[in-house]
Amino acid sequence: MEEKKAADNRISVTRTAEDLSLSDDEDYADESGFEANSSIGGSQSASTEKLNLAKRETQAVFKLRLLVFVVLSLAAVAVSIIVFLVTKNAEKDEYRNQYDAAAQKVVESFIDIVNSKLQAVSSLGVAMIAHGVDHYRQWPFVTLSSFQQRTSTARAQSGALYVHVNPMVREADRKGWEEFVVTEENYWITQGLEYQENVGLLDFSSKTDISPMLNSMDAYPIWVRDEDGVPVKDTAGAPYMPTWQTSPVYHGGATLNENLLQNSLSSKGLNASFYSSSVVIGDMLTAPPGGMDSNNSHSAMMALMLSTAHNKTEQYEGDPMSQVFFPIFNSFEDDREPVAVMVAWISWISYFQDQLPKSLQGVHVVLHSTCSGDFTYEINGEEVRYLGRGDLHEEIFDDMKQSATFESLENIGDGTKTGLPLNKDECMMSIDVYPSTKFYEAYNTSTPIVMTFVTACVFVFTVCMFLLYDRLVERRQALVMQKAVESNAIVTSLFPENVRDRLVQMNNDSKKDKEGGAFGLRQSHRLKAHLRGAEDDGSNEAPIADLFPRCTVLFADIAGFTAWSSTRSPEQVFTLLQTVYQAFDKIAKRRKVFKVETIGDSYLAVCGLPEPQPEHAIIMVKFAWDCLQKMHEVTRELECSLGPDTGDLAMRFGLHSGPVTAGVLRGERARFQLFGDTVNTASRMESTGERGKIQVSQDTADLIKESCRDHWLVPREDKVSAKGKGMLQTYWILNPTKQKDSSSFEGSGEGESRSEHMGDISTRHSISRSVRKEPKNQRLIEWMVDLLMDDVKKIVHIRRQFGQKESKTPLAHVPAEGTTCMDEVKTSIEMAKFNAKKASSFTADYSNVKIDSSVVDSLREFVGIIASKYRDNPFHNFEHACHVTMSVKKLLKRIMVAPELTPAEVAKLKKNPNNLASRLHDSTYGITSDPLAMLAISMSALIHDVDHRGVSNMQLSTEDKELGDRYSNKSVAEQNSLDLSWEILMEDRFDALRRCLFTSQAELLRFRQIVVNMVLATDIFDKELNGLRKNRWEKAFDERGGSNDSNLRATIVIEHVIQASDVSHTMQHWHVYQKWNRFLFLEMHKAYCQGRMAKDPSTFWYQGEIGFFDNYVIPLAKKLKECGVFGVSSDEYLNYAIQNRNEWEERGQSIVKGLVQEALACLEEQEV
Repeated sequence: MEEKKAADNRISVTRTAEDLSLSDDEDYADESGFEANSSIGGSQSASTEKLNLAKRETQAVFKLRLLVFVVLSLAAVAVSIIVFLVTKNAEKDEYRNQYDAAAQKVVESFIDIVNSKLQAVSSLGVAMIAHGVDHYRQWPFVTLSSFQQRTSTARAQSGALYVHVNPMVREADRKGWEEFVVTEENYWITQGLEYQENVGLLDFSSKTDISPMLNSMDAYPIWVRDEDGVPVKDTAGAPYMPTWQTSPVYHGGATLNENLLQNSLSSKGLNASFYSSSVVIGDMLTAPPGGMDSNNSHSAMMALMLSTAHNKTEQYEGDPMSQVFFPIFNSFEDDREPVAVMVAWISWISYFQDQLPKSLQGVHVVLHSTCSGDFTYEINGEEVRYLGRGDLHEEIFDDMKQSATFESLENIGDGTKTGLPLNKDECMMSIDVYPSTKFYEAYNTSTPIVMTFVTACVFVFTVCMFLLYDRLVERRQALVMQKAVESNAIVTSLFPENVRDRLVQMNNDSKKDKEGGAFGLRQSHRLKAHLRGAEDDGSNEAPIADLFPRCTVLFADIAGFTAWSSTRSPEQVFTLLQTVYQAFDKIAKRRKVFKVETIGDSYLAVCGLPEPQPEHAIIMVKFAWDCLQKMHEVTRELECSLGPDTGDLAMRFGLHSGPVTAGVLRGERARFQLFGDTVNTASRMESTGERGKIQVSQDTADLIKESCRDHWLVPREDKVSAKGKGMLQTYWILNPTKQKDSSSFEGSGEGESRSEHMGDISTRHSISRSVRKEPKNQRLIEWMVDLLMDDVKKIVHIRRQFGQKESKTPLAHVPAEGTTCMDEVKTSIEMAKFNAKKASSFTADYSNVKIDSSVVDSLREFVGIIASKYRDNPFHNFEHACHVTMSVKKLLKRIMVAPELTPAEVAKLKKNPNNLASRLHDSTYGITSDPLAMLAISMSALIHDVDHRGVSNMQLSTEDKELGDRYSNKSVAEQNSLDLSWEILMEDRFDALRRCLFTSQAELLRFRQIVVNMVLATDIFDKELNGLRKNRWEKAFDERGGSNDSNLRATIVIEHVIQASDVSHTMQHWHVYQKWNRFLFLEMHKAYCQGRMAKDPSTFWYQGEIGFFDNYVIPLAKKLKECGVFGVSSDEYLNYAIQNRNEWEERGQSIVKGLVQEALACLEEQEV
C-alpha cells in the first residue's frame, strides 16, 4: 500500500511540476538529459518523467527550428527570384520607354523638316515674288535686295547649307539676260562678300570679287561645264536656268550664270519643280570623304558648304546630301506661272543632330529614298555618325521599328494661303528608327544580379542570426528546464496528494485568469475621428470664398534680409529670393502644402485647404522644418556667389491653427487670399519669433499633442503679446524628424511611406554635411575668385577680340631697393588709351570666355594665401576685406552714362555701339573702358588690410620700430599690406597668372600704380595725404572750372571708390553699420585693454562717431554724387549716411554702454 501511494504521489507531483514549469515560462527546454534527486523512493520513476519531459521539449524545439529554417530558405529563394524579375522587368521597361521617347523625338524631327524647317526657304521664295511684284520687275530680271542677310536667316532656320536662285531664261531673253548680269544688278555679290567678311566666312572661300570684272564687260554669257569640268559657253539652246543669286557667295561669285539645266546633278529636279509647280526633293548625293582641299570637286564643294554653315573648317564624311527645289512664281494670283526655281542644299545628318540627350547612345536611323535607296545613321546623344549606304540596322530589333514618311504630307507652308505642294512623283523620303545592341546594353546591366545577390545575402545573414539566437535560447532554456526538473522533484517529494491536487487546481485557475486577462488586453480600441473641412458645392455666386474650419497657416520671413539686401545689387537680391523660395515650393508640393504667396522676403502657406488634411498641423510643422534646413543649405551654397553674410541669413517661422476664410479677391490682378484671426495670429507668431526657429501657437501645439508628438514642443519662457488677445503662451519646435519610434510615421496623412520619408531626410542631411564641410572663409575665397575672374574674363575677351596674345616671357617687377610704396604715389594715373572697338566689345557678353584651369587654380591659390595673411581681428579681417570688395564692385557696376543725357539721346547712342562706348568713356573718365583698371581696383580692396595688427599706424610704428623706420612712419600698415601682397603675386608659382593678366611689362607697372594709389588712399588719418587729395579734388572738380584732365579725374574717382568702400558700412543699412561698428569697437577696446591704445574708446566713441559722420563720411558721400558717374548709388550712400548719423545720435549712448559690457564679457571669457 505504501509503495502504491508513493507511486501515486510521484505521478501527481510530476504533473504539477510540468504545469508549473510550462506556465512559468513559455520558452523551450534543452535537449540534454537532467539529473534530479528524490528524497523518497522511486528514483527510476522520476528519471522517466524527466526523460519524457525533455523528449517532448526537444521534439517541439526541433520542429520549430526546422520550420523556421525551411520558411526562411523558401522566403530567400522566393524573394530573390521576385527581386530579380522585378529589377529585370524594370530595366526592360526603362529600355523600352527610353527608346520609344527617343524614336518619337527622331520621328518628330524628321516630319518637322517639311512642316517647319523647309518653310523658311519657301518663305524666301515668297519674298522674291513680292519683290518682283512690288518693284514692277519682269522675270528673269529680278534681284532680291539684302539677299545675303535674308537667306542667312532662312538657312539658319531651315538647316540649308547653300541656296541659289535659277530663273527661267527663254531664247528671246538670253541676250538681255547676259547684259543684265553685268549691270549694277550684280551688287548682291559685293554685298554678300562684305557680309561674309563681317561674320568671318571668307576664310573658307576666295575673297576675290568678280563684280568689277563683270561691270567692265558688255555681256556675260550663259555657260556650262564640259566633260572635263571646264566652263564653256552654252550653245545647246533654250531654255536656260542660269545661277543668279547665291548664299553664301562662293569663289567671289564665279558660279554666276551657270546653266544648271545642263548639269546632271540638278537638271532633273529643276525641270520637275518648274513644270509641276511643286517642291521637289532631289536625289541623294554622295562623294568620297574629304576636305576643302580634296582632289574630288564634289567632296571639296560639300566640305566648303559644311564649313561655311558651321563657321569652322569641317571635313565631309561621305554622308548623303540632297537638293530641294522650290518653284518661284510671277505673282500671287490663281493663274500665276512659274518663272524660277530656288535650290536649297541640305545635309540629312544635320536634322538628326542635337535631338537626343547625351545619355541615349546607339539609335539607328535608316533613311529611305525612292530614288537613291537606303542610308543608315547612328545617333549617339547629340552627335550623329553616318554608317554607310544600305539598311544596316540589326535585324533582331525589327519588332521595335518606328517609322515616318513624307508621303502623308501635302504642302509646305510659305506664308501664303495655299503654300507649295510637295511633289510625290519624284523622290519620296521616309525613315525607320531602331535601337541597337549598344542602346540595349546601356539598360542591360548587372543590377538585377547584384540586387538578387544582396537580397540572398540579407537572408543568409538573417538565418545566421536566427541560428545564433536559437543557440542562446537553447542555453537559456537548459537553465529553465533544469529549474523545472528541480521544482518537479521538490514538489514530488514535499507535497501530499491533496495538497498537490489543490496546487494543480489553483494553477489551472491562474492560467484561465491570465488567458482571460490577456484576451481582454488584446482587444483593439482605435480612434477613428477625422477632421473635415467645409466643402464648397460650386456655387456660381460672387464672391468666390469659403470657410475652412481646420487649417494651419505659416508665415515665414528672412531674418537680416533688409540689411543684407542694402549691400547687394538688385540682381543678387532676386537671385537669393528666387533660389530660396523655389526650393520651398518644391517642399510644399511634396508635403501637400498650399503656397499662398510671397510678399517681399515673406512666405505665406497654408495646410488644410483647398483639400482638407486631418493632420494639417503635423504636416505644416514638418514643412517648416524642411524649409528651415533647406534655407541653411541654400544660403551657404549661395555665399560662394553672393558674397559675405549670405550664409548668416536665417528664417523665422510662425504657425497658428484655426478656421480660415479663403477666396479670390477680384480686380485688375485677382489673387487668392486668406483672411481671419488665424492669419493674423500666424503673422504675429512669425514677427515675435527668433531667427532659425519655428514658433507655434497654443492651438497648434494642442493639435501636435493630440497626435502624441509632445516631444516636438518646448514652451517659450516669455509670453507673446497679440493684439486683441493679450499675452499668449507659445512653443518652439524641436527637430520633428527625430521620432520616438517607428509608429510615429504612421497615420501622418501625408500619403508618404516611412521609406520615402527617411529617404528625403537622408538626402537632406547628405547635402547639409557637404555644405558644413566648407568653412565660411573658404566660401568667401570661392566668391572672391569668381568676382576677380569676372574682371579677368573681360581682359581676356578684349585681348582675344583683337588678336593679342599672352606674354611668352616671364613678367615681374621688384621695387628698387630703398624705395617705398609712398614714393610711387602719383597725382594722376594714365588710363588706357581709348579705342572705340575695344570699348564697345568691353560691353559685349564675355561670360562664355574660357580661362585655362591652371590660371583659375593659380588665382584661387593667390586669394587663399592673401586670406591666410589676414589676422584674426574683429574688424580688420578677411571678411571685412570681402565686404569692402563687394562695395567696390557695386559702385563700379553703377557707373553709367553721364546723367545729363535724355532717354532719347541714350537710345540714339545705342544704335551705334562705338558712339555709345565713346560717350561712356568720356563721362566716366575712361574707367569703364579700362578692364585692367577695374581688376586693379578689386584687387586693391582684397589686399588693403593684409597683416593688419588691429592698431593705428602710430601704435604700429611704436610696436614694430623696424617696420616704422622702413616706411618713415607714414601709412605703415597700408604700405606693409602692399609689399606683402605684391611679393606673393610676384612669386614664380603665379607666373601663369601674371602672363594671363598682362601682355607687357608696361601693363604690369600700370596695374601696380593703380593698386599703390588705391591702397594708400585708405589711410584717411594722414594729414599730409589728405591735404594733397583735397587740393587735387579742387583742381579737378572745382565748380568755378576745374581741370579737364580725364586721367586726374579718373584717379580721384577710383580713390574715392576705395575710400567709400572701406567705410561703406556707415553708408548702408543701420544693421550693417551696427555690425561693423561693433566689431571696430571691440577691436579698439581689446587694444586698449592690452595697453596698445592710449585712450579708452568708450570715452569718445559716441561723439567720435558723430564727428566721423559729419567730417568724413557725409562729405565723402557728397563727393561721390559730385563725381557724376555713380548714378543712384551716390544718392543711396548719402541717404544711408545721413539716416545712420541721426539714428546714432539718438541711440548711440545706450549702444555704447552695451558694447562696453560685451567687450568686458569677451575679455573675461578669454581670461577664463
